[in-house]
This record gives sequence, C-alpha cells and structure tokens, in this order.
Amino acid sequence: MIEFYYLLKKETTMGDRANFGIRQADGNTIFVYGHWAGHQMLAKFAKAINRVVDAGRMGDNAYATRIIISDLIGEDWSQDYSWGITINTLADNEHKIPVFDLANDTVTLYDADFRTVTLTDKIVEFSREDFVRKYSKEMVGA
Repeated sequence: MIEFYYLLKKETTMGDRANFGIRQADGNTIFVYGHWAGHQMLAKFAKAINRVVDAGRMGDNAYATRIIISDLIGEDWSQDYSWGITINTLADNEHKIPVFDLANDTVTLYDADFRTVTLTDKIVEFSREDFVRKYSKEMVGA
C-alpha cells in the first residue's frame, strides 16, 4: 500500500533509483539517494542548486549541502524509506549521476556502473550557471 501511494505521489515507476552528488572542498562526495527520484532528476538538482544561490550560501559548504539535500528530499524527511545519504559510496542506481563540485562551482554528469555502483566515465561538465540555466527550464509544475 505504501509503495502504491508513492508511485502515485511521485508519478514514477517502481525502481526509478537515482543518486545526486555534492563534492565537498576536501574532495569527499556526499551522495543523496532517492528510490523514486529519477523522474526529472536533473531539473530537481538544478532547482536545489539554485536554492543555494538564492539563499546566498554559495561560499558555505555546510549550508549549501544542507540546502541541496533538504530541497531534494522535500516533504519526505519523516519517512523511514525512499531516501538515503552516503559518503563516497553510491547506493542503488539506474541513471547517470550528477555531481555538484562546491569548490570548482561545476556540475559533472557521470556514467555509473550498476554492478559495482561506482562512478565511471565523465560524460559532460557544466559551470553551475550553465547547468541551472539548461535544466531548471525542464522542471514541470515548479
């Protein structure tokens, strides 16, 4: 019953697993895993990153990271399922993986090997501004 509710709520199918990376200045990467997060994932990530800019927190890694994570998870904070957070390790995944590098102010899209759950080849790198400009337009109902 709970999964059916989330299928309707998220307008996705079961198994739309995605990861979002936030690379810290020290080189560690915090990954936010969403079990049903793949639908419009790049638009959602662009919106979350833009919230950091709007809040005036681009120079503050701790606040920037918290804002992005909070924006991605949204109203699901009280749930015991559907979202997870890891450091330098990917959770289950079915999509390309965007990583926002706070120190370099870039967003890089990576391929990921589903079997080893690791980042593999870099596909494309954007400046933060270009990424937000390109993908925030794709957000439906924002």
